[in-house]
Amino acid sequence: MRENNVNNISVLDCTLREAPIENLMWGKNSVSRIIQGLENALTDIIEVGFLKNNEYADGSTSFQNVEQIRPYLRKKRGTDYVALIDYGRYDLSNLSPYDGTSIDGIRICFKKSEVNDVLKFAEEIKNKGYKVCIQHVDTSAYSKDEILKFIEHINRFRPYAYSIVDTFGAMYEDEMLNIAHMVDNNLDKKVRLGFHGHNNIMLADANAQCFIRELSVKRNIIVDSSLLGCGRGAGNAHTELILQYINRKHGGSYDLNEALDVIDEEISKLQDKIKWGYSMPYFISGMHNSHTFNVKHLLKRHNIRSKDLRNIIEKLNEEEKKKYDYTLLERIYVEYFDKTINDAYAISQIKTSLQNRVVLLIAPGKSIISEYDKICGFIKEENPIVIAVNNIIEKFKFDYIFFSSIKRYQGVLYNDYISAGSPQLIITSNIMKETSGGELIVDYKSLVKFGWINIDSSAILLLRLLINCEVKKIFIAGLDGYDSKNEFFYKNELDSGLENDDKIENTKENMEMLRDIIDENPNLKLHFLTRSIYESVGEKDV
Repeated sequence: MRENNVNNISVLDCTLREAPIENLMWGKNSVSRIIQGLENALTDIIEVGFLKNNEYADGSTSFQNVEQIRPYLRKKRGTDYVALIDYGRYDLSNLSPYDGTSIDGIRICFKKSEVNDVLKFAEEIKNKGYKVCIQHVDTSAYSKDEILKFIEHINRFRPYAYSIVDTFGAMYEDEMLNIAHMVDNNLDKKVRLGFHGHNNIMLADANAQCFIRELSVKRNIIVDSSLLGCGRGAGNAHTELILQYINRKHGGSYDLNEALDVIDEEISKLQDKIKWGYSMPYFISGMHNSHTFNVKHLLKRHNIRSKDLRNIIEKLNEEEKKKYDYTLLERIYVEYFDKTINDAYAISQIKTSLQNRVVLLIAPGKSIISEYDKICGFIKEENPIVIAVNNIIEKFKFDYIFFSSIKRYQGVLYNDYISAGSPQLIITSNIMKETSGGELIVDYKSLVKFGWINIDSSAILLLRLLINCEVKKIFIAGLDGYDSKNEFFYKNELDSGLENDDKIENTKENMEMLRDIIDENPNLKLHFLTRSIYESVGEKDV
């Protein structure tokens, strides 16, 4: 530890390991600049990335051996360098003995089911000469007795550090301190005590500061943080805020300007490409101490409301919240929205109005602007029944608007109906409690088929409804699909906020569901009137 900083407080920056970058592919220059900046800021410990079995790619911070890390390190006096191993995902035959030229220590994280085996693994690392840091995944999942029993083993093993981890960002100050004081009272004083917080409920920085204030008077401690809070999901405590706090309140002398320079040069530009930080979904994940993958999975369904997201997560038991069983989530999702009804009257009304008529579906893709004249010409020539998909779409008159999304339905104003030709509304039963009266309500669950993530895609549900109404030929405009060259919607405000990878995945699944519909209904003819990624599914004569 440096003499000019607080001797019993160490700041561990985990930016290079926590960043939500695919394959942690930072690029060599960025890795070097971040490490150099953190060194110049006098950061005590720099976590340079993962050690994993995967083949190493130049410029990534997911390394296969410590030799690949060595070129990035200046071994500046007073700075320790560590990497993290996720227990069970690294073969120690790839780990060379410590020789002082690469990292100094290795952090090991592990799941609750691995608690009885991890210390044998840690012993092998310690015998190779490295400082060993041990940390649970989700410390709050352990009972008091389970933690104390593990601490007994820790005391015999005596690692460099043992850390409390708030994996789901769910701890309030009193909850964090209850665990911290219990561990402090029982952990060998020669073992450093650490804290790693996530920011789901915006308390990572507050908890880190509280941890420093309460625990640093008793023992050597380590606090994890990342530049600009950079990390998967809700992110972490902020290195720059922690450095400033220690300087201001504990007599530290970290060079904050150096940290700010790295943020300006490397981290801020990262935010233009990827997202992290507090949001309603991550708040809900933290509120229920639930794995963020559950929330992410549900968000892939377009426009689910925060209160519905919360209520669905609440239906999981404590064990299920920590897992991510997507099949279970699909079923709970449908059951939550299911309001089974007898829709015979609605089906009869729709079926009668569509009989012997050409049917045109208009979705809100960008092609309805670029090919507007073609669509208008088709409508004038064929006089179809025109149905809007989950939106009122400007410049068109509709006979029906089909809604299966509560958000889309609630976003429609009365004047919009007038401008759209006062169409009849068809809504699925999952949103019937939101209705104002006069809508045709069709059974939601009967239109859903399990097996995909985006099982309630509005266009797919509408196609299944039309099949139930014995429609055999359907023309489609504006169902464009998404790829890296195309946007989903003709208006930016309709964008659901999904990340590009999820949009691509939804497009892929829509293609699979369309093919499934054709396979089950070989007499159905789909004609894509405008440019669409899905054209290969449809007829070729339009």
